Amino acid sequence: MNINFKTRQLIRSASRGYLSTEFVPKNFKKLKLSISKPFSYSTFVMTAFDYDLSPLLLLSNLSEHTTNIINNSSVSLMVCEENNLYNFFPKFKNKFPGIDYEDPMSRPRVTLIGNIKKTTDTNHRRRFLNRHPAAKLYSNFGDMNFYKIEIKTAHLIGGFAHVKWFKKNELVNKQNLNYINSEANIISHMNDHHNESIKLYLQKFIKNIKSIEKRGNWKIVGIDPDGFDLRKKKLLTRLFFDKEISNAKKLRGMFVKLHKEAIKN
Repeated sequence: MNINFKTRQLIRSASRGYLSTEFVPKNFKKLKLSISKPFSYSTFVMTAFDYDLSPLLLLSNLSEHTTNIINNSSVSLMVCEENNLYNFFPKFKNKFPGIDYEDPMSRPRVTLIGNIKKTTDTNHRRRFLNRHPAAKLYSNFGDMNFYKIEIKTAHLIGGFAHVKWFKKNELVNKQNLNYINSEANIISHMNDHHNESIKLYLQKFIKNIKSIEKRGNWKIVGIDPDGFDLRKKKLLTRLFFDKEISNAKKLRGMFVKLHKEAIKN
């Protein structure tokens, strides 16, 4: 399993991040700021991802960062590990005795760098709201718009002494055939007719949530070439494929394979 695949899984598992834009004070004449030179401005955002890994955001026209990107579309988005991904990024072995604490600096995070632009693609909207259903409350407000970041490069810090810069083609999913036309139907079919399989997936393959939390009515809310997302109320988790699935027509076979493996285990 190469570092490109591991990093994509880290990115796709993130439901939130920190968006950085260039803040130019002269563009905000009504604000009385004590600084006149441009500076880097970071803000908290919720995240979803397109099939090729492009981040999808929901932003308000009233916010400072939206004004910033109108004037300069170059941005960065930092996402961090939200649930322990020890199968991809092993736990750092602390050699100092008596320290029972995992240093957050030892855990992975990645900064995506690229250009952001507004999107009216209905599939982008659907993927974002499936991941963040509470956002349906305000997503139709007149000042709200969806945005997509085209990744140019990325910087991974996978823990202590574990650093890599990526070229665009090293990271993004170059092929994602038939996903846009079939994902919604596959999700509906799995949730409506294969709930027992979903329960098996949770019990046998999901390691980063407690057993008691695995109970209840979980639903698949998103599928991409690297895996699929599951939600139960406020809980969101992810099942990672062993390898990239570039054609959605192969998903049925993957779900059947997972079901059989879960029964064996």
